[in-house]
Formats: sequence, structure tokens, C-alpha cells
Amino acid sequence: MGRITILTGFSLLGFAVGFIAYLLAPDLIQFLVKALPMIFSNEAIAGAFLSGLAGAIIMDITIILWSYLSK
Repeated sequence: MGRITILTGFSLLGFAVGFIAYLLAPDLIQFLVKALPMIFSNEAIAGAFLSGLAGAIIMDITIILWSYLSK
């Protein structure tokens, strides 16, 4: 596979994971807003943080697995 194909695939996977995490985690977002009001001043910031964190974790795991399995 080419570099563009792999980067596009990882980008789409990261977007999907972040999108799904944002939709499925309203309770966690409410907790973050209440527990850390100075950092997460509103739900949009908490949701963006949660989505970014979920996407980063999934992408790291995916890239590590891909690098080990492609040898």
C-alpha cells in the first residue's frame, strides 16, 4: 500500500473513533464539566478533549499493531 492510502486510512479511522466517542460519552462529558470546571468550561470543550483523547489512543494502538504485524 502507498503512503497516501495508509495515512488516509488512519485519518478516517481516527475521525470515526473520535466521532463515536463524542456521541457515546455524554455522561463522561458532564462529569468532566462538573469535576474540572476551570479546564472544561463548557460541554463543547470537554467533548472535543474526549474525542481527541480517544482518537489519539486508538491511533497509537493501531499504528503499533500495524508496525508489528507488517514485518
